[in-house]
Amino acid sequence: MAANIQIESLWRRSLFKNFDALSKLCLVSAACLAVATTSGCGLLANAMYIVKGADAPAEFDEFKDKKIAVVVSTTAGLNADASGILMSRHINELLSRNIKKVEMVNPEEVDRIINDQPVGDRSLPVIGSRLKADYVILVDVSDLKLRDGQTLYKGRSNTTVAVCKVSEGERFVFKKSFPEFVYPQHGAPITDFDEATFQRIYLSELALRVARTFYPYDPTIDVAKDAAVSSLGALQ
Repeated sequence: MAANIQIESLWRRSLFKNFDALSKLCLVSAACLAVATTSGCGLLANAMYIVKGADAPAEFDEFKDKKIAVVVSTTAGLNADASGILMSRHINELLSRNIKKVEMVNPEEVDRIINDQPVGDRSLPVIGSRLKADYVILVDVSDLKLRDGQTLYKGRSNTTVAVCKVSEGERFVFKKSFPEFVYPQHGAPITDFDEATFQRIYLSELALRVARTFYPYDPTIDVAKDAAVSSLGALQ
């Protein structure tokens, strides 16, 4: 099972990398053709801008030099089922890798503190305080569905991400919604994956969209990935 997951992960990374490069090469060719038919340094600069892309800024960027805990809420509770555990760990890893000088609380320690509190009395500031965290990120995932009819996988959910600053109590200092997040837009045949594999793919993509709320990223990566993989009739 572990070997299958590793192979799947390597396949996806290789596919996205190769087709991202191909997509950008196509953009370069189009830009060069435009430059060849229209004079001016400004157009060339625009062509380079298209190829490189411009990073979208972080929507909330107060995590540098801070200690952060991640909690994911699903219908089962806080970090209480496979979906919540996968999401919390993936977001934790992405923030650790993409934010300078951030300290992420070990997900297992977060789970332990959550389980120490009574189910009906789980307070984010208390969880954060016991973890000695500066902020707690709460990701609420609801209405998760993985299929579109009998023949297609198409993940969808309503997701909200909110940030609690532990020193300020229950008040959220940041909040953002991802209503009806659908992936992939055109679905994937159920013959391509078993449901558990597709669930991991969908939740990993959702975790990525949530995590990069907190760090700059190149939005052209999404366009290139979606277009390239869609042309193969696979996930976009």
